[in-house]
Parts: sequence; C-alpha cells; structure tokens
Amino acid sequence: MDLCTRCGHELGIGRFCTNCGHPVDVSRGAPDTDLDAWRTDTAERPRVTEPVVPPPVPERPEPPRFPLFADDAGPAEPVVLPPPPAVVHRPARTHRGGAPVWLPWLVGAGLMLLVAGFGAWLLFSGGDDPQAAQDPPPASNPVDEETPEPEPSSSEPSPTGSTDPEPFAGDLAPFASVSAPPAASPGQGADGEVVRYVAENMIDGVPETCWRTPGDATGSSITFRFDQPATLSEVGLVNGYAKVARDGRGILDWYHGNRRVLDVEWTFDDGTLVTQHLRDTTLLQMVPVKKVKTESVTVRLLRVTPPGAGRASRNYTAISEVSFLGTTP
Repeated sequence: MDLCTRCGHELGIGRFCTNCGHPVDVSRGAPDTDLDAWRTDTAERPRVTEPVVPPPVPERPEPPRFPLFADDAGPAEPVVLPPPPAVVHRPARTHRGGAPVWLPWLVGAGLMLLVAGFGAWLLFSGGDDPQAAQDPPPASNPVDEETPEPEPSSSEPSPTGSTDPEPFAGDLAPFASVSAPPAASPGQGADGEVVRYVAENMIDGVPETCWRTPGDATGSSITFRFDQPATLSEVGLVNGYAKVARDGRGILDWYHGNRRVLDVEWTFDDGTLVTQHLRDTTLLQMVPVKKVKTESVTVRLLRVTPPGAGRASRNYTAISEVSFLGTTP
C-alpha cells in the first residue's frame, strides 16, 4: 500500500494525492523513471520529453472568521458596584410633649364616631316633642271645629312674658302669663289645618285665634300676671271668636256661631273693680282705668250669649284677644 509522503493518506490512481493534492512519486512500484511508467493502458498519450511540473497545491484556507466588536475592544474592566445604602432607624415623629403625631388624628376620629352615634340615637329614638305625641287626632268633619269632650288645662299659669326689666310703654299683654278654665279640644278648620283653643291665644296678638271653653262660661274667671308691677291705663278684649271661614257650602261666621261675652268685671291687686259692657263686634273693645298699679289682672265673665244659629252654631264661649295698655318701671 502506498501512502502520501505529505499527509499519509492512501494513494490511489493519479498523479496527485486525493486528500492534500501533493504530487505522487512516479517511481513508486517501478524500476525506471519514465513518466509513462505509471500511466494506464486505457488511453494513448504522447510521450513527454520534459518533466511535468504539477501545479502548486494551495494551502488549506483557514475557516472564515467574522469580525466581532470584541475584537476591537480592549480587556474588560471589572465592574465595581456601589455599596448598599445604610439603613437608619429613626424614631417616630412626636409632638413637643412626646406624643406621636398620629395621636390627635385618632382622638378626632373617635370624637366623630361618638357624635355620629349620638345623632343616630336621636334620629331613631322618635324625637322629644311631647306636644306632638299628646295631641289628639283632628276631628273627622273638616268644617266642624267642635269636639265632644273638653281638654283639661293646667291650673298653673303658663309663663309667656318677658323678664326684661327695661321700662316699657304700650300693650303689656304679650309680657303676661295666663291661667284660664279648661280649653276645648283641638278641632280641624275648613282648610284642613288643626286648630287649638289654648289660653295663650288671648295674648298672641292674632284676633283669628281664640281661647274657647265648652258651654256657658258665665261666672268663670281668667287671671293674667306680669313679671313686675305695671301701671295700667286701659284694659279690654275681643269678646268672641273673631274669625270667618269659607267652605264649599258658603261662609262660616264663627263669631256669631259661638257664644259671645256681653259683660265682664276687671279686678286688680289693690282691689279696684271695673265693669265693662261689650258690644256685638269683632273689634277690640277697651275701658279706661285710673292709673292702677298691679302685678295681676283678673277678668270675670258676668254674662254670655247663647249659641248662634246656622251651620256655624257651636256651644262654646270664646275670647279672641285681651289688651293691657300701661307702662312698666
């Protein structure tokens, strides 16, 4: 077996190594140096008189190498990471007194919860209006202000006057308190509103409201008291229910339908008595007194009319307004 003298590969038929291309020694296996000795007999070739120079064998090319950025870069410098920041534990912020800053917020939130709870309790507890709970339902007849049973009133006077000690000249009735016989139960007016007949209606300055008591009030007394002595020059009243209403059937004259007061007697602290005769009118009727100084005034009903006729007829005695002209010290 013949091997290539350059790469050691097994040689075959030919003038060059099939592996590296090195020319084959023509003298292998033959005693002469004739170049035709190695040729085969399969083809006619001219005799070569000059030695054949084989072409140069190219060197094996190196594998392709693509340029990389790393070829131009120098040696990599080591990356130095900064040290981690130090953890500093700071105490919680406090006020000058040492309390944390969140403590006032916590206290405020607690107070808001207390206020909200108290408001909810007031909302769902039903309120504290005793008058609304005690008022009876209105009458079933929208135009009949009469109710069958009287409503008892307190025997103690209801203070409505002012405690202002400043001098005053004029009508002193708004500064007085009043006690009177029991008032009639509330009714319902022609407009559907509830109507009350309490004694304070006589000193509210509104003639269309009245004190009204069931039946004939002849002999009854009503007492008015001031919070300090007053010097009076005139007294008077509106001697009935000075109100006119209208419903779908016409006009309701409550002044002539209810009982009216015809004669009264005024009594003062010093024993002075003044009698007054009253006319048939819804106007305020006054009677003079001789500068009497008093802290209370009592009016006694001496004579009362019977109930009126018609649809407005009611068996009640009524007084709409009372007036005391004078001065306070």
